[in-house]
Amino acid sequence: MSTDTHAVKAVLDASAQLTPHPGYINGDDYDDWYIPVTPALLRALAELARTGTDRDLADRLERYSHPLCMEPLDAVLPSGTIPKEWCGIPVQSPGDPCGLHVPQRAKDLRRCSWPGDVRICRTSPTAGNDRCSTHAMYCRAVKTDGKICNRWDCKVPKHRHASPAGA
Repeated sequence: MSTDTHAVKAVLDASAQLTPHPGYINGDDYDDWYIPVTPALLRALAELARTGTDRDLADRLERYSHPLCMEPLDAVLPSGTIPKEWCGIPVQSPGDPCGLHVPQRAKDLRRCSWPGDVRICRTSPTAGNDRCSTHAMYCRAVKTDGKICNRWDCKVPKHRHASPAGA
């Protein structure tokens, strides 16, 4: 079998596995359906693009066949709005952020620096603080085991003295 024939067969085989799913992707009604593209189909399309000498398309399709960082790149993202731009850097597992969008880099991105989650808080910090109004009351004191207390409105006297949030 030639390379072109193999690539077309791989695309057809992967396409045969597609099934529609209900969801909000194509509109506002739950009755709208969408067909999620599988990684196998994207890899098969990338192989087909390589046989047609479209290297840029092949590389883009190959990149999209892996889990991606889906952190919004919009400077201001009011709650309830859909982002217009996404990061799209390949990551190890679905839902993981890339190295640019981890909570440790929140200050560089002018976002809330609360360290309580794997994902970065998307809210801008309040004036004069490095956290948003929601996360400003979480305790910042580092315990003896090296972990951050991170309790909301912590009442431990040593923590309130050591933590700027408790002041």
